[in-house]
Amino acid sequence: MENRVLGQKIAGLRKSKKITSEKLAYMCSVYPGHIRQIESGVRLPSLKLFVDICNALQVSPEYLLSQELEMFEQMENGDKMHKNIINKIKKLTPRELTILDSLLESYFSSLKAIKEQS
Repeated sequence: MENRVLGQKIAGLRKSKKITSEKLAYMCSVYPGHIRQIESGVRLPSLKLFVDICNALQVSPEYLLSQELEMFEQMENGDKMHKNIINKIKKLTPRELTILDSLLESYFSSLKAIKEQS
């Protein structure tokens, strides 16, 4: 489970309901710092706290985990894709590897430039 994604979803939902992190902490019987750590992705809630958060925010656990479950499916598909790519790379000659490395460097430099412009 991606801590950051779950935390962001909890924070977004809490804010949309106009609940402060202090109030959510009070509703769940934990310290506000604990909620902030969860929302920032530093830690995951225990199962009990996760259920308490769901109850306090009046959402089902499935709602909060839906994106996580989708990400898990994507990761499984990504693993297959990674294996396919690695198998292709293993078949490259040293010269082809050098060319691929240059292409990737150029690609990532372009991505970085695009992100910096946004």
